[in-house]
Amino acid sequence: MKKNIAWAAGLQVSHWVNVVAEWKKLLGGDWNKTYAASNTIYVTRQNNILFSVLAQFFGPEAINSRLILVETISFTTTPEDMLELLTRIVADRSVGAVFFGNYYLMDYELMGGDARKAIVAESTKYGLKPSLPPAVPFGSHQWPALITPGIGPASLDDLPEPISGRAQ
Repeated sequence: MKKNIAWAAGLQVSHWVNVVAEWKKLLGGDWNKTYAASNTIYVTRQNNILFSVLAQFFGPEAINSRLILVETISFTTTPEDMLELLTRIVADRSVGAVFFGNYYLMDYELMGGDARKAIVAESTKYGLKPSLPPAVPFGSHQWPALITPGIGPASLDDLPEPISGRAQ
């Protein structure tokens, strides 16, 4: 099974690298003005293949500015849905620039900072230790999913080999 998954991953990456390389060649100098969005469901946001391939071509400075990972509840999203989401994000950025003086502010939960303070205050009242992710600055170019180290395997290669005699 591990070999089949590795083969499929290699095929998918090879396919998307070829597709994006062709797009970049077709767009030429306009590539640096290009936006891209990929959708993901919660289980694939950390290791989304298409987004990861796009990041290789766009570079880290484009993450969350021209290269956007959109989390959806659907396994598939229509091109029309993706264009609508991307258009809304870009339009919201103009609103953030006009009203708050920050182009990327609208990419974030506006009540997030105040809600964090309220969570800390309320948790204290109940004797709970607040558990919050690190605050991310507006306009961050870090990968879309924050990574908190944990215990256990992080890939199929990290899993122990099957017990001999068991189906592989």
